[in-house]
Amino acid sequence: MKRMLFVAAMTAVLAVCSTGCSQHRAAKPDWFTNPTYFEEKNGMYEEMPVFPRNIVMVGDDYIDRGIWSEFYGDTTLKNRGITYDATEHVLYRIEPIATRKPAKIFVSAGFNDLLHGTAPEVITENIKKIFTTAKKASPNTKLYWLNIVLAPLDEKQAAAGAQVNEAVKELSAKAGFTCIDLDAVLSEGIKSGAYSWDGGKYLNGAGYEAYAKAIEDEVGKPALNTADDKTYPLEVSDYYKHRVSMFRSLPATEHKIVMLGNSLNNNGLWEELFPMGYVINRGISGDVIDGVHQRIDEFVGENPDKIFLMTGTNDFINDASVPVSEVWNRYESLIADLRNQCPSTLIYVQSILPLNPKTKFYEGFNEKAAEVNKMLSAGKERYQYFYLDIASLLSDENGDLRSECTTDGIHLSALGYFLWAAELAKGNRMMQNLDFNKIAE
Repeated sequence: MKRMLFVAAMTAVLAVCSTGCSQHRAAKPDWFTNPTYFEEKNGMYEEMPVFPRNIVMVGDDYIDRGIWSEFYGDTTLKNRGITYDATEHVLYRIEPIATRKPAKIFVSAGFNDLLHGTAPEVITENIKKIFTTAKKASPNTKLYWLNIVLAPLDEKQAAAGAQVNEAVKELSAKAGFTCIDLDAVLSEGIKSGAYSWDGGKYLNGAGYEAYAKAIEDEVGKPALNTADDKTYPLEVSDYYKHRVSMFRSLPATEHKIVMLGNSLNNNGLWEELFPMGYVINRGISGDVIDGVHQRIDEFVGENPDKIFLMTGTNDFINDASVPVSEVWNRYESLIADLRNQCPSTLIYVQSILPLNPKTKFYEGFNEKAAEVNKMLSAGKERYQYFYLDIASLLSDENGDLRSECTTDGIHLSALGYFLWAAELAKGNRMMQNLDFNKIAE
């Protein structure tokens, strides 16, 4: 029965992919802060389904980085945020989302317009168009605007942002959407350092706790995340610090399937590709093997049923001279520790993916990755893990990452994720002994 439910869920996801998008939409923006990241994220979003029961979070940086389904313990929440998006990017994306008639849409936009120098009047007009478009596509969807958080902006930008916030608030009554004053919730905490350590570029666990609790009435679910920060000896990046801070704020995740690694895991919509409610994403963009190793305490005490590990890419990207033997030593230490601390967990170690020549990091990378992959394959019996050769699955005849599977030579396109997910779905890899009645609740 469980197998049938799982197959039915996967079939529903794949059946809806590539459908439901109207051809009547705003023009694609002509500027992007990070065009390949936009293509990566938007390409995946446009292929994934949205159903009438869903609550969709649409917008820019703070939306993109939030772990909304875990904040509220509800996989009906869908993240459609893209870091660096401005109002014209959200306007371009909103119609295909609204056409699928979700229950609620929360929109956050305008911050990056101000950084870009867009006039307040233009930002306000774009926001008006976003809600007009959404309302026309789905009249019964409840619409919310999360206003611009001003604390990270300079004085001139903040004044313009305050002008936008006030104008959109006045507009909301006539346009049929609800304004939520997120600036009042977050700005003082950002200024004091309680909600962010870098002036607001990244929110920490406490910042997202305040954010989630501020909108829980509108979401219709109690926010479950509670900040509980911890420092680590190795801080790979500010993004690493931000992401770990969020992980530590999340409720316990007993007997889950953990997707563990770097940006290739971080950017995957695993909870949507496997929508049965027990897959959690613990990837961090930019992470290295040692960075993964020091944070396994976040989940090893919660008895994960399975761990799918993919890391090592950034070890070579960050240091092209690092010996293969050193990368293998790091990997071996991580695997041995996982096996020691999770003796009953099924561990799946996945190969380091090759790069495509379109990235500047390509030269010499694939040969080194292939050598580490040989060692990973050879170590499976010693450490009792399964080895999955995802690299061969996504490689072309030259051993490079297939062009159609990548947006920038490193990160994956929607096709790349679909092929990877289809491989993971074989057999019982993504199944486990759970009480499906509890999942339904």
